[in-house]
Amino acid sequence: MSVCRFIASDFPLTEFASSQDYPIEINVDNGTIYDGGADDNYFLIPFLNVADYTDKKYGVYLEWDYTDGRAKQFIEYIKTALQKSDVIEFWHVWLMDYYEFEDRPFIHRKAISIDELTTEHIKEIDNAVIWNTPDKMYPERPSFYCLTITR
Repeated sequence: MSVCRFIASDFPLTEFASSQDYPIEINVDNGTIYDGGADDNYFLIPFLNVADYTDKKYGVYLEWDYTDGRAKQFIEYIKTALQKSDVIEFWHVWLMDYYEFEDRPFIHRKAISIDELTTEHIKEIDNAVIWNTPDKMYPERPSFYCLTITR
C-alpha cells in the first residue's frame, strides 16, 4: 500500500507527461533524491480507482515531487479542467482495497474557489500526514484529505 494524490472530476481529465526525460539522482548516503527540479517534471496518469474514494467519475493520479513551479502549473491545469466542470477535487489518500467500519479513514475536507487557490493550498495537501492517529478511539485509522475547488 502507499499514498496517492489525485484529482477527481465529473468530466474526463487530460493526461500530462513531461516533454523530456529528466535524470534522477539518488544519494543513498544523504537519503536524498533529486529530479532536476524542472517545472514540467511531473505526470498526471489515469486513476482508475477514483470511485473508491469519491462520487466523481474521472481521475488522474499525480506523480511528482512538489515544487512551487510545479504547483503553479498544476493550478493552471485545474483552471483548465474547471472550464468543463463546476467542481474539482484534489485528494491525498492511502490506497486501500477494503476496510472495516472501525478502520475507515478520517476525511479532512476543505472547499475554496479557484480564485482563492494558491500554491500553499497545494503544498498543504501534498504534505498532509496520512497516519496521524486523529481518532483516539480508533488509532489505526488513516487520514484522507480532500480539497474541493469550485469555479
